[in-house]
Amino acid sequence: EYGRTIEAYRAGLERDGREMTVDFLRFGRIALVYQFLDESEAGVWSQETRSWVPLDSNHRSAIRSGLRIARKQAAPDLIKLPLASPAALSGEAS
Repeated sequence: EYGRTIEAYRAGLERDGREMTVDFLRFGRIALVYQFLDESEAGVWSQETRSWVPLDSNHRSAIRSGLRIARKQAAPDLIKLPLASPAALSGEAS
């Protein structure tokens, strides 16, 4: 069931040597993203590099929507996830 759930939680994230409180959003086993509380920055966990990868600002509204859905503050809806393409996941060149 873990792989088919969506979860939102607030926790600390170390950035540039400082502990920041962020909202995390987990989409099953597919993606783990964070967003600063003021929505000024967001990122996604890269399993390949085992590090956080910053996301550009066009993903912030999708993350905000996902957080609201996970917290049951909004009805379930389609969410555009910031994922790598299948070619990137398999290691093929684009």
